[in-house]
Amino acid sequence: MSEIYILGNGAMASAIAKGLKDNYKVVIVARDLKKASSLNLEILSYEEFDIEDKNVILAFKPYALNEVASKLKGKARWLISVLANTTFEQLHCINAQNHIKIMPNTAAEFKASTTAYLMENDLFKDEVLSLLNTFGKAISLQNEKEFDVAMVLSGCAPAFLALVAESLANAGVKNGLKNELSYELTRASFESFSALFNHTHPAIIKEKICSPAGVTIKGIEALEKRALRGTFFEAFNASLNK
Repeated sequence: MSEIYILGNGAMASAIAKGLKDNYKVVIVARDLKKASSLNLEILSYEEFDIEDKNVILAFKPYALNEVASKLKGKARWLISVLANTTFEQLHCINAQNHIKIMPNTAAEFKASTTAYLMENDLFKDEVLSLLNTFGKAISLQNEKEFDVAMVLSGCAPAFLALVAESLANAGVKNGLKNELSYELTRASFESFSALFNHTHPAIIKEKICSPAGVTIKGIEALEKRALRGTFFEAFNASLNK
């Protein structure tokens, strides 16, 4: 079983670790060993870890990159970075045969992440893709400009959709549904939409559901009056330009 070393123990690091642990030996490298112990995986401190010929995933906060790099010795086989807004040039402060940028989401815990990726070269390509597809679906990008945009869709959009789901469920409660039932119906609606979206353009989905002078088109009218589309554009751009 291949060994994967994950540097960091936050939400994303934890999600990736849980998504990989059935197929790989996962070792967590962390500053706070007590906090990292909750993952029930092997843990190393930075002082006892070197990257020589190892497979490494960076999953800490981007601002800590140079500090972490100063503690690492050796040259990794490949280095996967989950660090937002970090270029390949910046990643070169850590030596590796291949650098790979990815932006998964926390659904990696359930092997359902959407993971945009960009490789600096083709070394270990099949090995890396096999790993990325272990915790979800890997989608190839062409350049760093694409990566910055895709980062919002793969990494941030689930939080946007969570707000939509919570709002719909709360509206159900406001209009008389029990909380548990309202959330159950909302989850089921997202599952139904996912199945439809896998086969049909969203505009067509909307058109097929909206009947003349029906209940759905009235709701669509209310959303359009509130400029929902423009609001999502603004949210997307706010995350992109962070």
